[in-house]
Amino acid sequence: MRTYKRFKKYIYEMVIPILKFSKFLRWHIYLNKSKEINLIVGAGNTRVNGWFDTDIDTLNVIKEEDFTRYFSKKKIDKILAEHVLEHLMDDELELMVANFFKYSSRKVNIRIAVPDGFHHDSNYIDYVKPGGTGDGAHDHKNLFNYKTLGFLFEKHGFKAKLIEYWDENKYFHMGYLNDNKGFIQRSMLNDERNSDGKPHYTSLIIDFTKL
Repeated sequence: MRTYKRFKKYIYEMVIPILKFSKFLRWHIYLNKSKEINLIVGAGNTRVNGWFDTDIDTLNVIKEEDFTRYFSKKKIDKILAEHVLEHLMDDELELMVANFFKYSSRKVNIRIAVPDGFHHDSNYIDYVKPGGTGDGAHDHKNLFNYKTLGFLFEKHGFKAKLIEYWDENKYFHMGYLNDNKGFIQRSMLNDERNSDGKPHYTSLIIDFTKL
């Protein structure tokens, strides 16, 4: 088993430079044909027409040199990150937001969706909290609410526009629509777990713009 794991790690390390080179070629094609730069962070398998998808192996949000590689000639106009920030430590979040500010245009819109720490359902909280029972929760470092997520960005020069969220009184504010600022699957509108019209699984969704 150990030999197999070492072999997988070796193959992965060999593939990373190829992935980065391929992504950089795709970036130049995207850059030449796009009027605005729309960035998906932590995209995984997500592909959206008109958006440039990245993951940690091609754009590590805490490394400024990665942003310099892509955005030294043209700055970012839109950023979308769905269920990414909860995987970052506090110091990593600070670096990420600073990079977002430095390498984005004045008109940037940043749409962030994360698990909602004010959700009324304790089962939901147990599912998404750091070390929780849900998929990927073992790697969660934070559980945000609209206040803590807003403060993270506001201290770096952004202002928050609340889109969809639970408040501290367990009241749900539903406002997300499928627009051109970034598609959120885990929302009241799009998540099939809410097909009965009740907010069983929702995200804290906030748009950020520069002051």
